[in-house]
Amino acid sequence: MEHTLRRFFRLLRPLLVLAAIVTWISGRAQLAHSADAAPKLPVEIPMQTEGGMPTIELMVNGQGPFLFGIDTGAQAGTRIDSSLVEKLALKPSGQVQATDPSGRNPQTIDTVKLDSIVIGNLRFADVTAASRNYKNSPRPMKVDGILGLSLFAEYLVTLDFPAKLLRIDRGELPKADGAEILDYKNEGGVPLVELTVGSAKIDAHLDSGNAIGAFVLPTAFVEKLAKASEPVVVGKARSASGEMEIKQVQLKDTLRLGRHEFPQPTITFPALGEVGNVGVKTLSQFAVTFDQQHNRVRLTRLEVKH
Repeated sequence: MEHTLRRFFRLLRPLLVLAAIVTWISGRAQLAHSADAAPKLPVEIPMQTEGGMPTIELMVNGQGPFLFGIDTGAQAGTRIDSSLVEKLALKPSGQVQATDPSGRNPQTIDTVKLDSIVIGNLRFADVTAASRNYKNSPRPMKVDGILGLSLFAEYLVTLDFPAKLLRIDRGELPKADGAEILDYKNEGGVPLVELTVGSAKIDAHLDSGNAIGAFVLPTAFVEKLAKASEPVVVGKARSASGEMEIKQVQLKDTLRLGRHEFPQPTITFPALGEVGNVGVKTLSQFAVTFDQQHNRVRLTRLEVKH
């Protein structure tokens, strides 16, 4: 468990994967994306969901297929592993700044321009991607790259975890009803929704890249909540600001996300910053549809038949 939780700072948003926050700086490379005219929609692609972040196979520059993760907690639209950059003989097209979760030790990361990304029959052209070394890092990831939500900004995109499908379509969601369809705030491409725990409320990112905790909350918020158990240390995390203990505790109250209830959930803390995080362990119960044109999300829960 401790070995796995060393990835904690990579997985708790508002931070980016692999302990890096990619912040597009002034004069940054634009995340340009476009699709062929009149593609046949909807596009439905098998989505692997075992072991954490959902993944799909796609084509890059006419080659592949390659395995890409779908990370709704990623602020950058597309990232590509350095091994794939080498395989495709891509040259740097620009740079972005990255820091670790403490905000220290800034690093400069190259970007590359991809001629195309093809998902099913849907083609995205002239895509700028940040390049990272995922596979040969101390905590390797078995993906060739990562897609953030902003790549799909023109579409309705659904991560249907029960059906194991990625669905891309035109259209829009109905207006938010506060139950199954929620308004969200857009933080650099990351959706931020409201959670309720008992009578307390907190904003939280919907983060398919967080495989550590079903819900991750800030310590100051957790301290105010009624608890059904004593906190238990489950591991440690390290960043440039030092080492810290990672804890879990069961709550007495019900946690609510729209109309969906989670009685006496076990939550993980601390989160980094003042917002919470809804991880893939929770999202995997739903078909989650994002309407980025109107900042709405629909959460359709798999009904268990008795």
